[in-house]
Amino acid sequence: MSPHHLLSAAIALALAQAATPARAEVDEPLSCPPPAPLRIPEAPPETEPGTTDIHAGQFDASRQDEVRFRDSVRLTQGRQQLETDELIYEPQTGRVRIPGWLQYSGPRLNVDAENARYDTRRQSGQFESVVYTIPGTTARGSASSVLLRDPEHARLETFDFTTCPPEQTDWQLQASSVDMDLEKGVGTARNARLTFKGVPLLYSPWLSFPLDDRRKSGFLYPGFGYSADDGLDISVPWYWNIAPNQDATITARWIEKRGPLLGFEHRFLTQRQAGEFRIDWLPDDQRTNESRYYGEFDYRFKPSDGWLATLDLKRASDEEYFIDLGSDLRDSAIQFLRSSAGLRGSGRYWSFEVLADNFQVLDESVGPTQEPYRRLPRTLLAIDRPLGGRFRFSLDGEAVYFDRDVGVTGARVDLFPRLHYDLVAPGWHIRPSLGVRSTAYELDGGGQASLTRTTPIATLDAGLAFERRLDSGRIQTLEPRLFYLYVPYRNQDDFPDFDTRELTFGFSQLFHYNRFSGPDRQGDANQLTLALTSRLLEAEDGFSRLEGSVGQILYFRDLRVQLDDQAPDTRQRSATVAEMTWRPARQLALSAGLQWDDEEDETEVARFGLNWQGRDARQVALGYRFRRDRVDQADMRFRYPVNDRLNLIGRVTYSFEENETLEVLGGIEYDSCCWSLRFTAREWVRDRESDKRTAFFVELELKGLGSIGRPPYRLFTDPSWR
Repeated sequence: MSPHHLLSAAIALALAQAATPARAEVDEPLSCPPPAPLRIPEAPPETEPGTTDIHAGQFDASRQDEVRFRDSVRLTQGRQQLETDELIYEPQTGRVRIPGWLQYSGPRLNVDAENARYDTRRQSGQFESVVYTIPGTTARGSASSVLLRDPEHARLETFDFTTCPPEQTDWQLQASSVDMDLEKGVGTARNARLTFKGVPLLYSPWLSFPLDDRRKSGFLYPGFGYSADDGLDISVPWYWNIAPNQDATITARWIEKRGPLLGFEHRFLTQRQAGEFRIDWLPDDQRTNESRYYGEFDYRFKPSDGWLATLDLKRASDEEYFIDLGSDLRDSAIQFLRSSAGLRGSGRYWSFEVLADNFQVLDESVGPTQEPYRRLPRTLLAIDRPLGGRFRFSLDGEAVYFDRDVGVTGARVDLFPRLHYDLVAPGWHIRPSLGVRSTAYELDGGGQASLTRTTPIATLDAGLAFERRLDSGRIQTLEPRLFYLYVPYRNQDDFPDFDTRELTFGFSQLFHYNRFSGPDRQGDANQLTLALTSRLLEAEDGFSRLEGSVGQILYFRDLRVQLDDQAPDTRQRSATVAEMTWRPARQLALSAGLQWDDEEDETEVARFGLNWQGRDARQVALGYRFRRDRVDQADMRFRYPVNDRLNLIGRVTYSFEENETLEVLGGIEYDSCCWSLRFTAREWVRDRESDKRTAFFVELELKGLGSIGRPPYRLFTDPSWR
């Protein structure tokens, strides 16, 4: 009947309007207008799905050619509603006229119009002077008329869209007309233009865009920046929707003092495969007179359940690529590019992996004898299986061939089977284990061709957990722990060093069976770890207010196994390791760590961190890292709101070891109800000679539409200090 078809017309209009790119997913300041309300009423519980209800103060069917509904007409179907003063239906022609105002409310759209007419048989009609809002957002707009050719095709005349308040439309997307094909999910705009503060930013006589989640080929927003050594940097990406399961992005980039650069990224996804290929090519670097590139290929293949094949290839044209073309301090510090291929499988009690990898050395300070070995291939097997009762069996196995142009090469097999006994109960645990580690070599280019080592390893891990409720209602725990390790001495001076380093000593190392990172050295040990942990927890949700740990290893004999012909370590105890995290409030966390060598009476490692986030965008992060003779750095980041709109941001990284500032970042963020502008300047060390690079970044974000420009890394989500 007519009400049903009229509502269908309103739904088609809603789909057409809601398909425009309107997403406002940011927290608005309190001074901004609230999002558009959801105007639809709750459906009565007894309402059946698909039922159409009409309420009107007057009903007139005296004439054969029309039926009139007057006086507060309300048509409801499900979670959609149409309201007007008068609705006229012509049964003979199937036409509906609404001579006055109408208001449509739905879950995706609110629409007001001055009048409308609709043909229920042809399912076509026209709405005049349309104004719309999107519930839950600040998105709004208008059109002088909306012509529905059929339920899947619509044409909007004099269309506009914005997320700004009505009294201050700072930016607006406009078009003389928009044709929408809802069946294909494609919209076409004529004379499309984007203005900001009255200044035109973009114009296109013809513009095609997607109406739904279906991807569509087309240009993306451009990016731009500036650096003191390279000048202006502009990039324009074009998105290519190749198929539902693959796409590509082609980026034309121009660097003022280096020339044009072409970027290509291709992604694909199937039920068993996924891959991403990327290459950036600078055909003629005007500063080096060379062709330069960086490429990577990441591929994943799932041949069957529980198995995964991987391929990860990375390559740069030269050692200076990231120093010259990288965008931050981390890029400048890249030493190696690792390429690998592998196959992994796992079951309930086992995992297996075989891989091969290679390295491209980018750091010119790394000599041929220091380059990492190629592993061609490396095979890993891990088993962890219960045996019944409290017993458990585990096995870590590895077979690998190491290859390099300089130095000793060869194969290594390492097997470490263990038998565990797990005695665990509430408040305490005892876990002894006994294993034998066997390592064998077949070498080329060294002294002995064959070497073997077999070492028994015994551990005993025991701990208690006490807790008590304080007068404040919080829970305090006290968790003492003992860890005994016994490994007899084996002479390993003739063994090669393929991939082994002394592990960084820390709290986790107090409970490890080896102080070295690889099988080339198995440390001897007769030692006992004493550790204590205490926590202060909220009883309601387990939130940790305070937690601290302290521990130390007591050595009952000298540590004779060393790297690089070092003398045995004769100390009687390790450095004392302490860690602490304090959260005096939910938005504030302080952490600290200390490694103190009381025999040498000096600090070996120290760290400190503070993270605070206020309710009004205030945010501060402080960090300090110290490792004797290696690292002595401090890092500070902050965001400070000058007022409701303006934020100041900054970061400083300083090395006390070199007495040098490694990175400085400063910027301004202006945030209004519907747009944000960020300007950032950065200077960082780009190479070992302490040459510095200065760059500027500008980003204009139009909320609900997108951003123009290129931002630097996000200040408080950067993982480099985590």
